[in-house]
Amino acid sequence: MRGMKKLGLFVFLFFLVSGRAFGDNPLVEATLILERWTSFHWGRDCLVWLVHYPEELVEPWVASEAARSGMSDAEKESYRRSFINDLRLAETEPFLMTVYVFGPRPLDLGAFASSVFLESGDGRRFSPLSYERKFDQPLSGVVQGLVFFPKQPDKEFSIIIRNLGIQDEQRFAFRSPVGDVVASAPQAEKEVVVVELPPAPKKEPAKPRAPQRESPAPSPPPAPPPVITPPELAELQPKPAPTPEIPASEEKKEPVVYIGKERTVENFVRYWIDGDTSAMYALLSSADRATLSEEQFASQVNATGLRSSLREGYKIQWLDEERVRIVTAQRMLLFRTLRSKLLSVGREDTLWKVSW
Repeated sequence: MRGMKKLGLFVFLFFLVSGRAFGDNPLVEATLILERWTSFHWGRDCLVWLVHYPEELVEPWVASEAARSGMSDAEKESYRRSFINDLRLAETEPFLMTVYVFGPRPLDLGAFASSVFLESGDGRRFSPLSYERKFDQPLSGVVQGLVFFPKQPDKEFSIIIRNLGIQDEQRFAFRSPVGDVVASAPQAEKEVVVVELPPAPKKEPAKPRAPQRESPAPSPPPAPPPVITPPELAELQPKPAPTPEIPASEEKKEPVVYIGKERTVENFVRYWIDGDTSAMYALLSSADRATLSEEQFASQVNATGLRSSLREGYKIQWLDEERVRIVTAQRMLLFRTLRSKLLSVGREDTLWKVSW
């Protein structure tokens, strides 16, 4: 028993030392967490790997991404909220599942909800709450998507996948935090202080809970955000800065600059990328400027969290003569998911204006 106390204290002190070593670098901290929550197995003519996104990943990843992209405090907070909401960290256990099929025939997992389970530490199994429906089809090439399981109070769980062609079931387990830190710690010798701890007090047996009324069946969860593919990502390339359109004039006077609706939208997005909300506000319709002050508008622009993604590429999709969608891909660790903002345009005298 005394040996176990000493071992437990050593592990506790080691965590303190390691926290000082890695706490100043959020990217290192995020990487260690990802390595602990990554697992893969070979199947017949396929390779499957899973990455779990735990809540402990949020702060180091957001800090790292904010530093990389130069986010303002408002943009950082917006990105943090988007990260938590898209991965549904408050109510689910999210996983990114990637299947690489290199055989001559597609991989058929059958009904995905009956082939993939989360198994808790006490042996209970849970089917996915939601997943991308492409997993229900025979898989070829590289297929990647999000899978959400019910939230687990105990993180000692594993994932079970059937029909991979080698065993009836293959278990995807994850490493413990202690093993991660020991493997990543510096090799320099450290002084270990041994302290005798008093025995832990005995816990009172839990009181039986009163029976609860049956609640109505919950509504089905929303579909996962789509994981963007490399061909789709290639379409979202940064656009060159637009130049004004100047029509030819028969009279030899000062040229009149006419900016069409397409160029107006491009200018609007370019100002957005530059963080120039004052210039964006000047392009707003009179109706929008009547209901939004410049400060309110700037707050709404920052709340979208799209500026850093727009800097890395976007696409302008015209839905009709007066509606346009700005599409970009937001980086979510090992994948990107599509984001968009719908705008409207309209003529005011000789100028085109944007409705936010």
